[in-house]
Amino acid sequence: MPRVSRDTRERILDAARQQLMKSPEEQFSMRRIASLCGISAGTIYNHFPDKDSLIAAVMIEDWHKALAEMESAGSRAESFGQGISGIYHAISSFIARYENIWLDYRAAGNYASVQNRRHKELIDEISGHVRKLLERFAGEKDHNMDRILSENILTAALQREVTLDTLLQLASYIAK
Repeated sequence: MPRVSRDTRERILDAARQQLMKSPEEQFSMRRIASLCGISAGTIYNHFPDKDSLIAAVMIEDWHKALAEMESAGSRAESFGQGISGIYHAISSFIARYENIWLDYRAAGNYASVQNRRHKELIDEISGHVRKLLERFAGEKDHNMDRILSENILTAALQREVTLDTLLQLASYIAK
């Protein structure tokens, strides 16, 4: 059984994140990541079964950071709109960071199956933060409202035609 070190895993994730953030022309490969870490490519496979798993691990780590930002924004918010803005900005930053990766993934024909599986999970996670804001600022207990608003926040972050101002206007109708 290969020895799996937490430190090695973190080094791999850090190197993978650096590679992912480089220009799209820069080819992401397990060998390149191994070289950056000063380990063999086989060592990476002790931690991650394939390239997609490694990329997903990096993205999941960053998504958890975005969730923490949403939590922080919600707890610091002095108004409903300020809390919604914080959630929107955390999601927008995450999307911007990984936009090129999603475009590559979509071009490879993999996007639809992954998007369908993960969409509900994203809405569930986002709606937890929206629900807290609705309860705190609007006294709203209807869990459909948090899901509707979460769907719209995600859509606005993904589709730049929907501005933050428009989103906040919708949020104000929901929070009345």
